[in-house]
Amino acid sequence: MPEEKKLRVYLDTSIPSAYFDTSKPMRQLITQKWFENEALLYELYISVITIEEIGKIKNEVKKQNVSELTIKYNMKLLDLSDKAKDLAEEYMNKGAIPKSEPQDAYHIAIATTNKIDALASWNFKHIVSINPIRKIHEINGKYNYAPIEIGSLDIFGGAKYGNI
Repeated sequence: MPEEKKLRVYLDTSIPSAYFDTSKPMRQLITQKWFENEALLYELYISVITIEEIGKIKNEVKKQNVSELTIKYNMKLLDLSDKAKDLAEEYMNKGAIPKSEPQDAYHIAIATTNKIDALASWNFKHIVSINPIRKIHEINGKYNYAPIEIGSLDIFGGAKYGNI
């Protein structure tokens, strides 16, 4: 029997960062349990944007821990291509993502242009929210990109570890 292909999931910075974020204990617990028990079921991706954002973490120990987590779980690194920049610009121009949050638009556009199956985020304000998701799907369809599933770790098996 052929091996089942793993779902490809892009993690924005909020996911590996939440692993070490003690300010939201339930989210931290869900993230830790997810990495321990669910992460190996997926092919994990991050991008140069994620690396930049991790580099801006002020707490040096947390920055080091988050960086090591991306290595431990063998997260594949994606670049910010011109296609992704253009798509991110479209997301912002059409109101899917606020112009004040270009990094959020880049995360989604990088995942989309690289044909990643899904994007996981704890950002409920600009990413994991019905209006941005609907607009993103509409824009992606207009440019012949496949729809991308967007959700918190809950939809990727994290729901069994608690409520956020």
